Amino acid sequence: MVRKYARFMSRLYPDASGHFREYSRKWLLLAGFVGLVTGLLTILLDVVVRVLFLGNGFGGPGFTGFVIRIYDTTPAASFLLPFVGIVAAGLLLRQFAAAPNISGTDELLSHYHNYGEGVHAKEGAVKYLGAVLTIGFGGSAGLEGPSISAGGVVGSWAWRHMSRRLSLTKEDLRILLLTGASAGIAAIFKAPLTGIVFALEVPYKDDIARKAFLPAIVSGVASYVTFASVEGSSPLFSFASASTGFTLGDVLLSAVLGVVIGVLAVVFSTLYRQVRRRLQGNRLPFLLRFVIGGSAVGAIALLVRIAYGGAYTFGPGYYVIQQGLSGGFTVEFLAAMLVLRVIATAFTLGSGGIGGIFFPLVVFGSLAGSLFGLLIHGDVAIFASVGIAAFMSAGYKTPLAAVTFVGDTTGSVSFLIPAMIGSAVAYLVSGDSSVSNEQRLWAAPFPAEAGSNGQR
Repeated sequence: MVRKYARFMSRLYPDASGHFREYSRKWLLLAGFVGLVTGLLTILLDVVVRVLFLGNGFGGPGFTGFVIRIYDTTPAASFLLPFVGIVAAGLLLRQFAAAPNISGTDELLSHYHNYGEGVHAKEGAVKYLGAVLTIGFGGSAGLEGPSISAGGVVGSWAWRHMSRRLSLTKEDLRILLLTGASAGIAAIFKAPLTGIVFALEVPYKDDIARKAFLPAIVSGVASYVTFASVEGSSPLFSFASASTGFTLGDVLLSAVLGVVIGVLAVVFSTLYRQVRRRLQGNRLPFLLRFVIGGSAVGAIALLVRIAYGGAYTFGPGYYVIQQGLSGGFTVEFLAAMLVLRVIATAFTLGSGGIGGIFFPLVVFGSLAGSLFGLLIHGDVAIFASVGIAAFMSAGYKTPLAAVTFVGDTTGSVSFLIPAMIGSAVAYLVSGDSSVSNEQRLWAAPFPAEAGSNGQR
């Protein structure tokens, strides 16, 4: 029977085996290389920012990096550290960056949609260092921005150096850029499935990049294995309680939370765009916008230190999410931190600081969900998870990646159904609002997309 089927398929598709062999060879080689190198660069980023600069438990108990040790010396450091980091990043960008106003996912998507030449190594290195300064000194942004940028650099390098040997096209470069995004997300969050799905979803608001499916799988897995071999494979977050079940009432409340977070995501997106437009679009001197952004972020950090005694707005916010999942914060703290981190992130990134906006959405969702849980239900774990998925879905228009992120980073599938409900509702409520300037509405057929504005 097997032989008959093989003969039938060989007659139906006489060149299928050769084509598949060539396709597999090309993408196993290229995507595997992108995943491996991106994983190594992400390990370096994680060690420098999370361990050396901020410490394993930054924002809370744990090993303390040298930036937090400076923070502990005097209240003035609360203001000065993020101010110095953001302004130093601005100086670096002004001196060495060819395109200082775009970085991370948006830079990668710009090349993807406009058939650019990819992210060059020098540009990537400048923004990689800019992210270390911005986030490492206390800017409120995510590490996924520079890790995605690193993946884009590696993918672009592979395309330029392997084009002749493997007969690569511009369409292959677009695929390689998305393999870099998959690798960057898979490594920094130890979330391979999220990396794969995010890379396929993020170019469009209501479509996916189908051609990148297999390469994204290969690069995401390769990057995750590389990162986990050094950093370990334990999930990013964990639940403190044993409560992992949910009821029909929880599902209905998840839909309500989705509505609330859909509205909050639009509010944040509007605020972020306004800050960005006023600081970057009003002909302010280049460095002045970084001074304004650094001053705002520093002032918020100082306020948080005086009021709550900790560096809760410093860096990506891993500790804040973990405590939110565990029910370790009060209603008043959660409400204050949601507002303050939203403003801090808008000024960190809106002024031109380098970092990712993916993870801040996760932090906002965790805080909003935990707050909702304490006010309405009393059980924060389920609603913190739903909040994470909903805010990411509404903010970045990636509803599937939002749900897989919850499963990947908590190591639990218990709350995936409520997370799906919250994610879908928030996605619908938020309309076409997105934190990305480079996402398009849907995919146009190749090659018509080269001159398309995402409309049809």
